[in-house]
This record gives sequence, C-alpha cells and structure tokens, in this order.
Amino acid sequence: MTHSDNPVNGQDNSSFLDLLNRLPPVPPAPELDAKPGTGRLAWLRAAWKESWEEGGFLYQRWEEVFQARHSSWHEVASWIKAVALFGGLSLIVLMLDTAGDVVSAALKGLSAVPATSGGDGGGLWGTVDHPVRVFLADQAAHLSVAPAALFAF
Repeated sequence: MTHSDNPVNGQDNSSFLDLLNRLPPVPPAPELDAKPGTGRLAWLRAAWKESWEEGGFLYQRWEEVFQARHSSWHEVASWIKAVALFGGLSLIVLMLDTAGDVVSAALKGLSAVPATSGGDGGGLWGTVDHPVRVFLADQAAHLSVAPAALFAF
C-alpha cells in the first residue's frame, strides 16, 4: 500500500485507489462468464470485502468516525470536518430559503386583506378594528398606498 508523506492524526493516509491497484486485473468478459462462480461483479465484491478487513480503506474510515466522537475538533479527520461543515451550511441555506418563503407568503396574505373587513363595527374586534380601518381609508386617499397595505404594516 502506498503511503503519503503527511500522516493524518498519527495514521497513514491511504486511498481507496490503492486498494484497487492491489487487486488482480479484471479478466476479459468471456473468461468471466466461462468460469462457474465468477461474474462481472466478482472483482468488485473482492475489493469491497478487502476494504472492510482490518487495515482496509473503509475499515479505517469507520474507525475515524468512531474516534471522532471522543476527539476534539483539531484531532478529527479532515474529511469528517468537511462533511460536517457542508451539512451545516446546507441546513442553514435550507432554513433561510424556507423562512423567505414563509415571510413572502405572510406578506402576500397581509397585502390581500380588504380595507373594510372589520364588519359593521360591532363586537370587541370591530370596536378596535373598524375605527382604525376607517381612519386609514381616509388617509390613504391622500397617499399612493392602498388602505389594506397601510393596515398590514
């Protein structure tokens, strides 16, 4: 297995491609079909099995994930940091997009409120709402703003 010059967290930094380079070459297709028990995916199955054995590429990544729970941020493998930061940023962008949609829908709903929806002025809500709407309708005559927009804001 090839080794990099800079070990990460005291461990060798191997690559999955190193594992693939150690496996025997894939035989041509007619030979694969001629032998019983072999198929086109036998080579890939062997690579998968070897990568999960102790010291294999996927085994080492799993160990890094397991050790990350007990390590500080500076001791965690770089790929775990990248995945965590990308996931966090994606979540923030998703929440901001959703919040924008909610605010947009609320503003559209508020701007569509008719100016005289307070009813005839009866009841508790009409006692508060009706005079405000009448005042805003009178003032909006002098402005380029609709009474419903004034009431919404």
